[in-house]
Amino acid sequence: MPVRLSRSLPDQPMITSVFNAADDLALPFQLERPALRGRVVRLGHTVDTVLTRHAYPEPVSRQLGELLTLAAMLSGALKYAGIFSLQVRSDGPVSLMVADMTHDGRVRGYARFDPDGVAALGADASAEQLLGKGVLALTVEMADQKDPYQGIVELRPLGLTDSMLGYFRNSEQIRTALTVEVGRLETGSGSSWRAGGVMLQRLPEEERHTEDGPVEDWRRAMLLLNTVTPAELLDPDLPAERLVARLFLEEEPRVYPPDDLTFGCRCSEEKVLNMLAGFPKEERIAMADEEGAIEVTCQFCSTLYHLDRDALSGLSDA
Repeated sequence: MPVRLSRSLPDQPMITSVFNAADDLALPFQLERPALRGRVVRLGHTVDTVLTRHAYPEPVSRQLGELLTLAAMLSGALKYAGIFSLQVRSDGPVSLMVADMTHDGRVRGYARFDPDGVAALGADASAEQLLGKGVLALTVEMADQKDPYQGIVELRPLGLTDSMLGYFRNSEQIRTALTVEVGRLETGSGSSWRAGGVMLQRLPEEERHTEDGPVEDWRRAMLLLNTVTPAELLDPDLPAERLVARLFLEEEPRVYPPDDLTFGCRCSEEKVLNMLAGFPKEERIAMADEEGAIEVTCQFCSTLYHLDRDALSGLSDA
């Protein structure tokens, strides 16, 4: 059930939250006056788990964290039972990134990159330098449909978020605004990765009934959205619904129950065996060690699967 935010919300104690949730979530909201819908995404432990399991260089972590945040924002706007994924393929030092999310909020991701190429660019490398030219693909695999839906857009020089805006502008033709921030939060015991973002979209029925939409309402909403700071997007002590109230209180916002997000890999020994079954026997022999065992590391979660002769004995000799 939606909750209308009031002026009293920002003055409540920080431990109070409308839905008693502050992190690793996607919070849907709607603005009544400009007829816009949106989502606030806050990723703490979830994004930190994904990035630290691989110990990526910082520039790579920032790009993958941005992709994970975009996936969390966009997937929640869809009604589906299955898997939503964003995939980047490029000719830059970071040649491949994947972020996917199940309909029940399990998030995972990984990146493939050239360590020397990334190191040569330095810690302040831009998205254009890291990714170069390539494409960003959006895929929805629905459990009840054989063929997935896919949309593809060229990577833009300003990065992943701007590329995603290009997709909405050219393919979906839905007026959309996105802002994303990824960074490290310093703590007494070190630091951890965090990510946050806000998405705004004009409701589809509003786009259909107006040739260009209420331009002034949209401009006002954009001016308000542009006031959000990186610190606010990453602040673990600022509940998502309070952020909505700070930004859009005059627009009569309503917030809805949040979707919980968590790190969750779908790998298993059974899936690894099924994958190995697709290789010819000669290639499996080449993969095996002196004792006939094969080791496979999941690219998403870094789990190591050690499959001995007994585990491999049921595979076809084809």
